[in-house]
Amino acid sequence: MRKTARFLRILPWLALPLTPVLLVLSYPKFEYNWLAWLALTPFAFFVLRAKKWKSLISGSFLCGFLSYAGLLYWIYPTMRAGGVQSYFSVLGLVLLAALMSLDFIAVGAFGFFVRRVGNGIFPLLFASGWVCMEWLKISISQKAISFPWFILAYSQWQQPEFIQISSITGVYGLSWALCFSSALLAAIALRKEPFYKRIFGFLPAVLAAGGIWIFGMAMSSPEMASDKTIKVQAALLQPCINLYEKWDPARENEIRQKLGSMVSKLKHKDLVLWPENALPGWIDDPKYALWLDGMSKVYFSSHIVGSVSRGDGKRVAACLITPEGPGPDYHKRILVPFGEYVPFRNVLGKFIGTVAALGEFKPGSMKQSLMQLKGLKIAPTICYESIFPFLYSSDAERGADVFVNITNDGWYLDTSAPYQHLAALVFRAAETRRPILRAANNGISAVINSNGKITAFKALNEEGVLEASVDIPYGQPLSFYVKYGNVFAGLCLLFCLAFAVTLVFL
Repeated sequence: MRKTARFLRILPWLALPLTPVLLVLSYPKFEYNWLAWLALTPFAFFVLRAKKWKSLISGSFLCGFLSYAGLLYWIYPTMRAGGVQSYFSVLGLVLLAALMSLDFIAVGAFGFFVRRVGNGIFPLLFASGWVCMEWLKISISQKAISFPWFILAYSQWQQPEFIQISSITGVYGLSWALCFSSALLAAIALRKEPFYKRIFGFLPAVLAAGGIWIFGMAMSSPEMASDKTIKVQAALLQPCINLYEKWDPARENEIRQKLGSMVSKLKHKDLVLWPENALPGWIDDPKYALWLDGMSKVYFSSHIVGSVSRGDGKRVAACLITPEGPGPDYHKRILVPFGEYVPFRNVLGKFIGTVAALGEFKPGSMKQSLMQLKGLKIAPTICYESIFPFLYSSDAERGADVFVNITNDGWYLDTSAPYQHLAALVFRAAETRRPILRAANNGISAVINSNGKITAFKALNEEGVLEASVDIPYGQPLSFYVKYGNVFAGLCLLFCLAFAVTLVFL
């Protein structure tokens, strides 16, 4: 009996590391996305069985740290490839994983506090608490440094039927369902009931997942397709230029010839989309301005070119070049910490060689003029901006018909990061009901329709051009999520607050 009791005491700790394993396996590149429906079960089980606050916080930290260290392992090779010393690269990964483990500590602490409501209500509260955490870390990105790279719903990026709910709830609805399924399973495991009753008790999670799937099937049916479309002949450049050789003056002519050769085969294209920082120089230099203008006129095509600009302070830019002349430029609104600027630069700048080579960049205005082409309003975003839903919602509300996203994922080498990066973007399409064209220097370039389904892509490190004839809906009504915002997340917050306040006074 003593051995059994001891085993039951340590069982939550033994099970806890399963959550990081299941989360990593549910994400790219492993793609066992169905595991995400169970991934948080060991964590929720631990929260329900923890005896003291100290053990709760320690276990939550461990779970979060291992999860983020596994999901963000690519931080180390990325920093090493950028010339950062090995010990500092390890420290960077460790510190980031430790900082982000606050997500698990916050949800774990909330779950520990409200668990006395009973196993029947606990899964609802635990899932709602998880949504509040995700909402907070995305929302604070508008005013402070945050890194909301990991959202539970992103594990389902290749399941278009499940992601349609994002047009109403944002990513939070699917994250809630995934977390609810895990928490309910943990609560059922602690019930003292016959096995058949426990199976029946999982029915609410099945109904939630089934309802989301049925909604997704209806939203992605042919009957829902728009009859107001404009066909765009698009070409997405994927030149696979080595990131760390791009600014070598000795390679400038070679890179320019490579890009010119790719464009010379693309005549009469409505849109040629270049990746982020495609040019081996500054777009303000007259030689590049003349070169791009000449190609646009000779090949009768419009281009959106990723480059860096010195016109109004150093900017990461996307520039529209048409046969009639240049259009409005777009300046990246949210810059990458330690990539495009260095927080606490006086202390840390000497370790970040890539930023030191180009200098710090300035962010652009949050509301910039949309680009126009063939009667369509185009909203550009650059790289890392794809993980911030509020940018896309704001642009859709201002009339964007289509998004273009340009990126250079060469930073990440051949790791899971390029796939994780693309995963976030399919949700931006589903949330706004707007298609997205994505050009990445070394991949993954893709065409994503307004349901968040990838209809064409060019694989990672596959040099070439992705040509696609894209029917782009125009003048479409705003999705519920764009029109009304984070109503679902707000309801989750009110639900959590109501129970928390009630428990304080009980």
